[in-house]
Amino acid sequence: MKRVQKSPEEPELLARYKQRYPHDTWEKFHHRSRDGYRQVKRQILRDQYGLCSYCEINIKLTEEEDRVDDFRVEHFHPKTGTEKAERNYHLEWKNMLGACHGGSQPKVVEAGYRFSKSKEDRSCDVPKGGKSINAEILNPLQIPAKDTLFSFDSFSGAMSVDVERCPDMLRKKAENTIIELNLNAPRLKRLRKAVIEVLQEQVAEMAGQGFSVEEAMDQLARELLIPKLSSVFHYHTLVSW
Repeated sequence: MKRVQKSPEEPELLARYKQRYPHDTWEKFHHRSRDGYRQVKRQILRDQYGLCSYCEINIKLTEEEDRVDDFRVEHFHPKTGTEKAERNYHLEWKNMLGACHGGSQPKVVEAGYRFSKSKEDRSCDVPKGGKSINAEILNPLQIPAKDTLFSFDSFSGAMSVDVERCPDMLRKKAENTIIELNLNAPRLKRLRKAVIEVLQEQVAEMAGQGFSVEEAMDQLARELLIPKLSSVFHYHTLVSW
């Protein structure tokens, strides 16, 4: 999980809809304003550079009729909290994030590695559900952009809190985030390990060309981590994690 720099201006069609139906639910907006939903989706993908706001897997879209996008709009503050508040969390732009299906959608594109029958493999907003835990976990919109919060084991792909670099005030929330969003689901660990192995091979290849390990890592970071907006809107070339 890393900082999401969300566009301050909400999508125009969402703003218009809220003016006309200020108390509507997200489901009604999705059904009544298909163009509005597509606009919201497009802006979220742009803001997040095509990545899930929680596990950072690449959001995969599809053109196949029998498949569904590995994407849905996640409401960080539960929509169920709207009834007890004076604000409509359903339609609040700052409450919307983009997330993958967390391994729960059998018809998702590339289901071979994005879907799992095991409940232990459910992650992101799936285990979170409608629980009121937003004060106990990290909000991708509010975490620091430059601090390192997490580390990853190269042998298992497991994610953990970086105790040396994670700010003390965020450490407990960071731990809760891994647990509550199940970011160490077996499926995610396998995917991370595969990525790490590819990176290790690339570093070794560059080292054979005369680069130091530090130089190789720096060059790969520049090539892979600098966002490429143009890739967000191509169905099969979304930014990878």
